[in-house]
Amino acid sequence: PSIHLASDWNPYPKMMSLKARSRRRQSFRNKLAGETVEIPEGYRPHMEPLNQDTAPNPWPKLSPEDNQKSVAIFTSGGDAQGMNAAVRAAAGICLQYGADVYAIHYVRDGYQGMIDGGERIEKLTWGSIADIMQKGGTAIGSARCKAFMTREGRKIAAANLISHGINALIAIGGDGTLTGANTFKQEWPDLVDELCKENVITEEQRDKHKFLSLMGMVGSIDNDMCGFSMTIGCNSALHRICEAIDSLTTTAMSHKRTFIVEVMGRNCGFLALMSALACGADYVLLPEHPPTADDWQSAMCDSLIRRRRYTNFSLIILAEGATDRNRQPISAECVKKICCDRLGHDTRITTLGHVQRGGSPSAFDRILATRCGAEAALAVLNATPETPSRIVGIRTNTVVQVDLAAAVEKTRQVAKKLDAKEYASVCDLRGPSFKQELNIFLRIRQHHMDDPPPNTFNILLFHVGAPASGMNACAKAITRDFLNGGHTVYAAHGGFQGVFDDDITKMEWQSVKGWASIGGCKLGSERVTPSQHSYGFNKTAKTFRKYNIHAAVCIGGFEAFVGMMELYNKREEFEEFCIPLALVPATISNNIPGTTYSLGSDTALNTIVNAIDCVKQSARSSRRRVFIVETQGAYCGFLASMGALAGGADAAYIYEEGVRLRHISSDLEHLRKKFKEFSCAVYVRGEKSSESYDTAFLSKVLEEEGKPEKPGDIEFSARSVILGHLQQGASPSPLDRVNGCRLAASCVQFLLNHLTESVQPDGSVLTMDPESASVIGMHTHAQVATSMGSLQSVTDYKRRLNRELWWRNLHRLIRVIENSVRPGDLFYQGEAKVVDV
Repeated sequence: PSIHLASDWNPYPKMMSLKARSRRRQSFRNKLAGETVEIPEGYRPHMEPLNQDTAPNPWPKLSPEDNQKSVAIFTSGGDAQGMNAAVRAAAGICLQYGADVYAIHYVRDGYQGMIDGGERIEKLTWGSIADIMQKGGTAIGSARCKAFMTREGRKIAAANLISHGINALIAIGGDGTLTGANTFKQEWPDLVDELCKENVITEEQRDKHKFLSLMGMVGSIDNDMCGFSMTIGCNSALHRICEAIDSLTTTAMSHKRTFIVEVMGRNCGFLALMSALACGADYVLLPEHPPTADDWQSAMCDSLIRRRRYTNFSLIILAEGATDRNRQPISAECVKKICCDRLGHDTRITTLGHVQRGGSPSAFDRILATRCGAEAALAVLNATPETPSRIVGIRTNTVVQVDLAAAVEKTRQVAKKLDAKEYASVCDLRGPSFKQELNIFLRIRQHHMDDPPPNTFNILLFHVGAPASGMNACAKAITRDFLNGGHTVYAAHGGFQGVFDDDITKMEWQSVKGWASIGGCKLGSERVTPSQHSYGFNKTAKTFRKYNIHAAVCIGGFEAFVGMMELYNKREEFEEFCIPLALVPATISNNIPGTTYSLGSDTALNTIVNAIDCVKQSARSSRRRVFIVETQGAYCGFLASMGALAGGADAAYIYEEGVRLRHISSDLEHLRKKFKEFSCAVYVRGEKSSESYDTAFLSKVLEEEGKPEKPGDIEFSARSVILGHLQQGASPSPLDRVNGCRLAASCVQFLLNHLTESVQPDGSVLTMDPESASVIGMHTHAQVATSMGSLQSVTDYKRRLNRELWWRNLHRLIRVIENSVRPGDLFYQGEAKVVDV
């Protein structure tokens, strides 16, 4: 019952006959990037726990004595936020595996540190990586090294590594860094033989270092490595860009100005496109998709004039490598001159520059870098002499390993294709996500009418449940996409209560102006569902009849899931509910079945991470203090677990794992050991992880146990922080804004597919197809529509939980990296499969 939603789609598919419709398979025939896939790769229906036998990248089975590896981790090239989290995770895994046996080193200043050797190659300890995760840039330094480009320089580097016993590398950087590391690996056997012949190393050292294991991670804010959805640092750069644009928007509105914002991206327009989508830009100029018209200046002016019908300012996003179709550069000054001379706009230029590289990494980048770092460390520990060089990265929500040389070669094809003006091929190289986001932006940036559809439909849009950031961005994209298709969109204020009370508004293009960057829920949202009132179903059916509703879209949390499920289950009684029904998950708890991600959860995670950073700073200023940070999420431990992982907390208490006295006792022993060397500790607690051992209780226990019983005992104090509804507020993060648009596009496609297949000769819509009522969520590699009927078995209605916990293995990673594993705890098992680029 899972279907893939395509990147390029025709909003008005060809009508099917009743006979053909009856032969239709349960799954749609939708295609993603030209491939038909029924079930996402790596999807585990029952989410069975990983172990050493089932994990694709498991915890090494050999003991450290039988697997003598010493690993050097280094960063090189341009810095990117999240590199420190990657270093911490990779080093933590290696230390946890055999800290007393294996020397884990880090190399200062990239490849130059390898060549200089000596003190520049330094042994890592738990203390070395304890306080680097929240810092931007790279704590171990990064530099481009000309000497390493020569074979003689690489031979010196090999001698220095061998002198420290190093036989494995984890490289973090861009394509230049990774290419250099791969060349080093290929030359390694010959370099070792030469060093032995020259008596620089002994024969014993040669025998112990016959091969070099290599794993890489991409640290690049440009997100320019082919084969991955996101690279380390690009999400944090988007945060910097969106923060700047949100600030510029207020002054632009005040003075009715046009702002041109130039962002990084020489051959990659990812940052420009994502920021344009997230901030509602009027126009965007990209290297991969130059203006289609030769007279692009007139086309841009025409677009800006049309946009000024609905707003008093304009926003243009320009990638630094933007060109026209003839590969002539388009500069910010050129665009400004056009706006001033042809339109008479008061125009300003803002070049963000290296601001995009700075600042603390976002929650997403911390989790991404931690996952990649852990997988890279396991991969290098599992490596054999035959294991090729690979890069560890992420595709949607799945960590994968790809061949290093193939990924770099494919990435370098982009520049060649650009010079050859093969722009369609460039977009193909960027992958289906890039094309989908470009398609979304072009459809919703300005009001235009598609070719008249064979049938026009009335769509009802509403929210149910607690507010979550990203709801407005999704509602905006759905509204404008349907309006551009010639359809009518109605909105119910206050969720199902607005449906009951006939509080319905017909939406116009300007109704959703500026919604993308606004937090909360502009349409209003209540937790009411139809079954909670005796009149609920009858009044809902009456409203559907009155406005001739052909499809309904609900954006919301678990109550929204329950409410839409109730409509689906009442189809036999109410013909009005025999229409396509779609639910877009939006809740900070991320507890809805049928998806691995819900709108609002990323913004909430950033709030939690910022709070943890603040309390850590406070604790370091005190003398040994532990903080208990309580998160929302009810019985779902997602926020607590991922917040702890992203914030570098010692552990997370969650309902899914349970909290027992023996757990608290073990954590007390951990604190006593930790406070011998460090001054702060943080535990994150889900609000309903335990009814008895609540935040106040844990704080009092830790405070009491922190008092010394005898001279020489470690003394520490405890404090608690309850974040509460702060997690539901704030402006949406860039990821929540962009994913709101992605899910909106998938939702529109899903509904139009079902509407055109179930429309009747009189124009009404009637369907009993179970697939026509679905959750539009994210699973592994793609947006997926999963029928509500198939989700009942994996739903815990009493505790409002999704029984399929994709993040459970990541929860184990918290204690492994923080060195707070308790007796009996399950160890993290790597999930990164080897896939093609």
